[in-house]
Amino acid sequence: MNELTILKAVFLGALQGATEFLPVSSSGHLVIAQSLMGVRLEGGGLLAFDVCLHFGTLVAVVVFFWREICEIISSIFRRTSDESLRSGMTVREAKRLGFMIVVGTIPAAVIGILFEDLFESLVANALPAAVMLLVTGVILWSTRWVKGEGAGVGRLGLRQTLVIGFAQAMAIVPGISRSGSTISGGLFMGLSRDLAAKFAFLLAVPAIGGATVLKLGDLADFSGDVLLATVIGTAVAAVVGFACIKWLLGVVRRGRISWFAPYCWTAGLATIAYVLISG
Repeated sequence: MNELTILKAVFLGALQGATEFLPVSSSGHLVIAQSLMGVRLEGGGLLAFDVCLHFGTLVAVVVFFWREICEIISSIFRRTSDESLRSGMTVREAKRLGFMIVVGTIPAAVIGILFEDLFESLVANALPAAVMLLVTGVILWSTRWVKGEGAGVGRLGLRQTLVIGFAQAMAIVPGISRSGSTISGGLFMGLSRDLAAKFAFLLAVPAIGGATVLKLGDLADFSGDVLLATVIGTAVAAVVGFACIKWLLGVVRRGRISWFAPYCWTAGLATIAYVLISG
């Protein structure tokens, strides 16, 4: 068994931090990288390690969108009004956005619980992740045909939210980009580019937070060295993730998210070829 070293954890943390927000599937890259590097952990240890790296990027989202998150939480205790908040939202819009985040989280929670064993079986298999990267590329490329500025928070409805929520749920499969599928889903459902990106990032907070809580028990089985490597990798993921958020927001606002499609196709095809050749 090739256990997790600190050097490998640092590399995987940096990979997670970059690919969680860039629409190229962090889970797919982790599965492929871990397979190529020969990283193996007993039981559900590998999935628990991956969830910890995702938690690192969750920290990055919370820090970056701290103002919006605080306004959403505080709006629950305020009367619905058109009072403007520092983020540019009104109290009414903050309430609506918070409610839609809860609604959009439900599909991922239900599908994740029902098919947990299936997803765990895919974590150590590079070939399905590579195939799903090709699918992610198709999704991203199709955003080239989305026109117009789209709707703001005030016009974010249940149908749009559920579609985006199911897009996030499908990203539980390694190789399907969570940010790519949710941002694309928002664009397809008529949201503005800014809202599609912001909503996708905020949806990650309960989804990743819930997955982290469910996998905390598996950390108890880690040896001291593996636990230390996991903590360091998580910290690296947080730092790199924070640095990538602002850049990706600019890419989405310029309507350039399709730029990442060729990379997904190249990475997917290269991995498929390597797996088939190596036997």
